[in-house]
Amino acid sequence: MNSNPLFNKVQRSIRSEQMICPGETVLAAVSGGADSMCLLHLLSELSKCSGFQVEAATMDHNIRPESGQDVEFVRRWCARWGIPCHTGSADVPSLAAARGAGLEETARELRYAFLQETADRIGAAKIATAHNADDNAETILLHLIRGSGLKGLGGIPPVRGRLIRPLLWVTRAEIESYCRERPIEFVQDSTNFDTTYRRNYIRHKVLPLLKAQNPNLLTTLNRTAKGLRSDSAYLEQQARQITEGAVRKGQQISFSAGTLAALPEALSSRVIQQLAAQLVPDTVLSSAQRDSVLCLCRGTRPGAVCSLPGALMARREYERLVLSVESARAAEPPATLSPGGTLCYAGRVLRCERAVCPEGKFNRPEEYYLKPVACLLLRGRKTGDEITLPNRPNKTVKKLLIDSKIPRRLRQQTIVLEAEGRVAALDGFGTDVRFLPKPGDPCWKITSTAVCAPEQPMDNKGVSQQ
Repeated sequence: MNSNPLFNKVQRSIRSEQMICPGETVLAAVSGGADSMCLLHLLSELSKCSGFQVEAATMDHNIRPESGQDVEFVRRWCARWGIPCHTGSADVPSLAAARGAGLEETARELRYAFLQETADRIGAAKIATAHNADDNAETILLHLIRGSGLKGLGGIPPVRGRLIRPLLWVTRAEIESYCRERPIEFVQDSTNFDTTYRRNYIRHKVLPLLKAQNPNLLTTLNRTAKGLRSDSAYLEQQARQITEGAVRKGQQISFSAGTLAALPEALSSRVIQQLAAQLVPDTVLSSAQRDSVLCLCRGTRPGAVCSLPGALMARREYERLVLSVESARAAEPPATLSPGGTLCYAGRVLRCERAVCPEGKFNRPEEYYLKPVACLLLRGRKTGDEITLPNRPNKTVKKLLIDSKIPRRLRQQTIVLEAEGRVAALDGFGTDVRFLPKPGDPCWKITSTAVCAPEQPMDNKGVSQQ
């Protein structure tokens, strides 16, 4: 056995978690920092006595001016040690801006996609990342601050699919000591010290204070997380056994509402999540969404419904909870509407007639009045559409619908009434102030009704009031 304590510690972790089998190829994710360079060195040394192959992958995120130099540093180091190195590059700042997402989130998504693609291409069975005990403690605290269940408080798992974390029980101090002793060169990422990033704030501000209260904090948090992961895994397994009673028919799955309502909440919430994921893989329901579904099961209204992410709809059908995938309505081409005309459009029947604008409150969601215009066009909403409703600020139609808590699938069906190149009215909301007639003026009256019975309004838990 190697005399180095860290080497032996990592070797034991790999064996106890069955991370790597002889003959496998392991792709190490390497940034050039101390953690990943330590990981690459350890895997290279371990491969000599454990019968697996090691290759490296490094990616330039183009976030920092020196990031290209970091990639070149890793490439040269691998060449010197005879380790195959695969490089990639992505313009993370531009992609994040285009998506309206954060830099960290975008970088992580692109990095893991690059690692998965590279592993597929070279036939690597495992992808090793350099997450360590400090990273795990930071993750646990971040999840605790944001709010999380057992799964989040379980921190970073040592193995997830083909992702492995051989350094998960190793502290950052041990890693830096190992690099000094060898010595192993590494680069410093300047953004690691920017405490405007929440993780860095936890790392540099919060953890030192907690360690002052408990010098063994990392060990304590990691042991706690391990126990919580074990508890969570047991509950997930129990939930999987319960979901075997579900009935699947195409894009629909049903389960006994009474059985689900009678379960302990620790199991019912997991059963609901697993049922949703069976229909739409990778769907993650929030605790509020799982609670809404549970309310359907515990309630007495046989036709109650609630909308979920991924075009999912949950509803009660007598004694059964039914989850189904709602097919998207195909976009309808624009159509014109004039006085005396009636048009069936996007699930609504719109009628236009000449009228005199009444006194009082006349700008209603399903009965509204417009100044006479040359042409009234019905269409779906477009990017950039804006409307100013009476006594309300100007908003984009998209923001108005989101603020009004209109489900995404219904937002796609919203009817815009366009005149003079502008949004003259929004069905379900009323007329823009620029097209409002005055009481007593000649105008056009628009009446809107559903082709079939409309969905019931939702209460504050997302459950219909039927």
